[in-house]
Amino acid sequence: MHPKHEDSKFKKWLDILQQESWQLELIISGVAILGLFQAFEPIIKITNSVAAKTIGNSALSAISGIGFAAIIICLLSLTICLIIHVILRGLWIGAVGLRYFSGDIDYEVLNYTDKFKNYLQKRIGSFDKYIAKLEDYCSIIFALSFLLVFFFLSFFITIGVVAALVAIIDGLFGTSEIGEVIGTIILVFMFIAIFLTAFDFFTQGFLKKKKWIGVIYFPIYRLMSRITFSFLYRPLLYNLLDNKLGKRILAVLLPVFIGGLLLFSVNIRESNFHIDRWANRAEYARAINYDDEIVDRESAFVRGAAIPSKIMKESALPIFIKHRIAIEDVIYKIDSTLVPENDERGYESGGVNFQFNIEDDSTAYPKFKKYIRLLEEVITIKLDDTIMPTSYIMSHNLKNQRGYETVLDLKDVSRGMHTLHITRKDQRNDSIITRDVARIPFWYYPD
Repeated sequence: MHPKHEDSKFKKWLDILQQESWQLELIISGVAILGLFQAFEPIIKITNSVAAKTIGNSALSAISGIGFAAIIICLLSLTICLIIHVILRGLWIGAVGLRYFSGDIDYEVLNYTDKFKNYLQKRIGSFDKYIAKLEDYCSIIFALSFLLVFFFLSFFITIGVVAALVAIIDGLFGTSEIGEVIGTIILVFMFIAIFLTAFDFFTQGFLKKKKWIGVIYFPIYRLMSRITFSFLYRPLLYNLLDNKLGKRILAVLLPVFIGGLLLFSVNIRESNFHIDRWANRAEYARAINYDDEIVDRESAFVRGAAIPSKIMKESALPIFIKHRIAIEDVIYKIDSTLVPENDERGYESGGVNFQFNIEDDSTAYPKFKKYIRLLEEVITIKLDDTIMPTSYIMSHNLKNQRGYETVLDLKDVSRGMHTLHITRKDQRNDSIITRDVARIPFWYYPD
């Protein structure tokens, strides 16, 4: 029995399908563009939510940052490509309709001089040639839309692999000399492999064309094809590169997209002082430090701490402090009796707990109360320059973020502008340091 791809009926079916593929292309592009526009907002919301949860944890922040950057850039490139495809396909349909109405271009009827007529006939040619060229561009750009997604995914996967290698080496060897030597060797090899792969890609296979270089490059090519998952899209890429038009579009479109993505990241700097560098200073009011400013913004989450509003009219000032894993680590450092036998922090499946050996409440509750009391040693709140007495409860804010809440009494505080300075203890190696959580300016004007 012949393989399916060698069957004449299968080849005939593909020939028919490729002639009618424009309908599928338009349907897929239209549905995809609609879905992509609706996907950006929830993805940005999830990104900010995860960033707020993982801030302070460098490993998790790096992993989530790389992952969401890959998703956003892939969606953005796919959206732009599909929009270009829909525009060109619409132009192609219009040209086909015009051909039915007007036929081919009759240069004689235009009655131009010979100079212009010869020039136009040479550069434009027949109307059918124009339609055929539009068809080629549409098909290639539609294929490139998804190929670019794989390109960007390969790039971010490679960055993720390098970051994972660094984390693994650091976890196994720490800061020892052996770890530094092994880490340096692996990182140098990876950067050389990435450089050679990128050079070969952007030169459209230069290293594969040189016999003596190809012998050295071949094992690196095999390794990087596994790391980048390029074996998934390699047939699409090489089928594009063996076509002169496809090679030309790929050579132009990829740098244009990279340049476009860099251009999207350009911002106008309006001030030398009104910049995010001062975002955690007492003179800077960050929107994420005020509940009333983030409640209507789905993508905004508390990073450090928050109070109800910039202007307080009540004498009771509620303060929400975002929970950090580092807070719990310091509490364990202060009181080792609170350290559980099994540390269950991390990811879980939908919040479902399958453990059966749950600690009895008569033992667990006293530990819970001690944990809450120790927060007073870990977290310090200053109102202007005065340390305020505090007690804490566990709570969730309006965005369902986990944290701790306390209330300050402003009854004897003067009217006007004040600043909350919140700090917490943090563990660095074997020592305890003090880290800023937030500086929140507010005005107190009681009625």
